[in-house]
Amino acid sequence: MTETPATFEAAQRELEHIVERLERGDATLDDALALWQRGEELYRFCREKLDSAQGEIEELAKRAESAVPPETASRPGV
Repeated sequence: MTETPATFEAAQRELEHIVERLERGDATLDDALALWQRGEELYRFCREKLDSAQGEIEELAKRAESAVPPETASRPGV
C-alpha cells in the first residue's frame, strides 16, 4: 500500500493525474493495473473525507437551527 495523501486536495490532484495517464493509454498493462489500484485507494480516501465533511456540515446546520429562537425564525423578514 502506498502513502496516504496529506489532504483531500493532494489526493484529488494525484487522482486526476492517474486518470490522465490512463486516458492517454501510455501505461503498460501492469502499470495501468497499479494506477487503477492506486486510483481506487485515492477515491476511497476522497469519499471518506467528503462524507466526513458532509456529516460535520449537517451537524453544524442542526446546531444553527436549534440556536435560533422559535419566535425569530417564524417572523417574516427576519
